Amino acid sequence: MRETTSEATFVPTVYKEVRWRNQAHSQLRMTRVSLHLVSICLLLLLLTGRTAARRSLCAQNRRSLADRYPPEPHGPKCITEEQLHSRENRILKKYQVTDMSAQNSSRTCAQVLEEMRKGPHRYQEKSRRSLSPWEYSVDQDDERIPSQISVARCLCEGCIINLREDRSYNSVKVCAQMMVLRRKPCPNDAKKYVVKKELITVPVACTCVKPSYSL
Repeated sequence: MRETTSEATFVPTVYKEVRWRNQAHSQLRMTRVSLHLVSICLLLLLLTGRTAARRSLCAQNRRSLADRYPPEPHGPKCITEEQLHSRENRILKKYQVTDMSAQNSSRTCAQVLEEMRKGPHRYQEKSRRSLSPWEYSVDQDDERIPSQISVARCLCEGCIINLREDRSYNSVKVCAQMMVLRRKPCPNDAKKYVVKKELITVPVACTCVKPSYSL
């Protein structure tokens, strides 16, 4: 009887010990999970604070730059007539505009051939001694700076070979890019102007080429 009672008492004791250990392990795991969550929350708070500080610093830098370099007002920038003349003088000096009165002669290819037969060495201009002779005419545009530009015009359709026009060749224009200024009245002030840069193509000479036949 004593052994049976001892065994019956031992079994509940072991069961209680096992149950206590399981509860202790569960509480330990819960504590660890709680500590991990707290660590993650602290890390997120720290990162959020740094990001907010950086954003605040960037916003301050942007504000300081905006104060230092204020944006340009909307709409075209208008200049006075004196400023317009100053820009016009600078661009005229840059391109070294020559006298236009001697141009617009309107010669023909036959006249050029006759001049070459009389003596091509008398002329210094390349436009008169070229196989594709040309002359200059004046292109006038009062809204452009410079308002007058010399443009080349080919005098022959073919090329001058052996003192005759050979139409098995072609005379074509040689073009170059030129920066000009385009002026318009200011929409807000009739005494001022709006000036914009414009890139145009200008024929400057002529040259002799073989014709291109389309197949």
